[in-house]
Amino acid sequence: MIRSLFGKIFTSHIIITMIITASIGIVLSHLVTEYLIEAKRTELIREGIVTTKILESMLDQQNRLPQMLDITSELSGAKMWIVTEENTIIGNAPSNWHRRFEKNKGKNREQHRNGSPDSAIASPRMGNIDIANDLLNGEPKSWIRKARDEDDPSIVVAIPFPPTNQSALFLYTPIFGITKTANAIQNLLFYSIIASFALAAIFAFFLSRNLTKPISNISNAAQSFANGNYASRTTARGTDEIGKLGQTFNTMANALESIEKNRREFFSTVTHELKTPIAAIQALTETILDGLANTAEKHDRYLNTILDETTHMNHLIGELLNLEKLESGQLSFHYQTIDLLDFFTSMKEKYTPLLRTKNLSLIIDFPPELKTMHTDPNRLEQILTNLISNAIRHSLKDAIITINLADYMNTITIAVTDHGEGIPAEHLPFIWDRFYRVDRARSRSEGGTGLGLAITQQLVEGMAGTITVTSIPYTKTTFLLTLPKS
Repeated sequence: MIRSLFGKIFTSHIIITMIITASIGIVLSHLVTEYLIEAKRTELIREGIVTTKILESMLDQQNRLPQMLDITSELSGAKMWIVTEENTIIGNAPSNWHRRFEKNKGKNREQHRNGSPDSAIASPRMGNIDIANDLLNGEPKSWIRKARDEDDPSIVVAIPFPPTNQSALFLYTPIFGITKTANAIQNLLFYSIIASFALAAIFAFFLSRNLTKPISNISNAAQSFANGNYASRTTARGTDEIGKLGQTFNTMANALESIEKNRREFFSTVTHELKTPIAAIQALTETILDGLANTAEKHDRYLNTILDETTHMNHLIGELLNLEKLESGQLSFHYQTIDLLDFFTSMKEKYTPLLRTKNLSLIIDFPPELKTMHTDPNRLEQILTNLISNAIRHSLKDAIITINLADYMNTITIAVTDHGEGIPAEHLPFIWDRFYRVDRARSRSEGGTGLGLAITQQLVEGMAGTITVTSIPYTKTTFLLTLPKS
């Protein structure tokens, strides 16, 4: 049983080629033989008609007919004889024809003695031809005699002499020569078919290999990838379906490799983010238990540090849960119409204490006609909290933070701009990644988890919006949020 795809394709090509070539060979052989026989039959009829016109005037001179028949037979290559209206055979007819004629002639005499019509006397049968009946219409007749005993298969043609059609010229030629020619053509066809079959087999081999080789390459690459080699790629290329399959596999492998890389980095980062506060909590707790915090001031400071680290861990875990819900589509949104002036006034009051620590100013500007917005106020507040917190954290002292709203077609844009250290261009493509920090040490010390912008992007996309960022270091950084108006 053939198991490989190569074997199945190759074998099927060979079988189909054998069936087609054998069928073509048989049909061509039959057609060639029939064509040669028909051509010879037509040639004999044409020669016979010409001969009857030559011999017609000599039917009354039977002593000269044998010589003329010998000459015409030699010229045409076919035996010729005449059956006259007196039922006499003139010429070089085969011996078995003489015997058959005499036998039929005897039957006719017996029928005459028994009272049969006179016309039957002049109706001997020559092979399949009844001269009196079949040739009275003046049309030539022909048939194929099958081989019997030592005789070769032959073509026989009977042509009546006009005007009475009572006498007929018979032409006889074996088809041994025709068969020999047909056999030669059949041999040529046979060798041609063998050569075609060999070429088809070679073509089938290379076609099968070209079809299965890239599939095998894709299969090996997939197996290697499944075994943990995430750098495994297929070399199958092309514009056909197999080439597109190879490209699709490589695209999938790149995506899975990226996912696996992100998973490992995520696991490593989460471990690090949790390990650091846990280690600090453990050390401070051991210090307190060992009695080294021997003053109330140290004791309170250590406990406050433990509380801060615990709060940081709780915040980190909460953001991880929110991010997981966002990415899995489990976080719900509840839309309502809000008053923008009230909403942003509340946001400004919320950040007033943080703004004062760096003497920052928060300016909110939107056109008077833009009064309401249909959105989820809690999610919008969460987005703006992340953006404003980042702006405060990275702004220089005495700087201005602006929030500009604009109504454009069916969308509302919110631009949050700060004037601080900015984001270097090489970091911009990665700021939406989880746990990505431009300045890791500073963000960690200021309580950042590296998840704020990742959550912000997911929230914006969940609200059918977009968010982009532009930054010129130590000049300004602008986060542009675009949300549908309803």
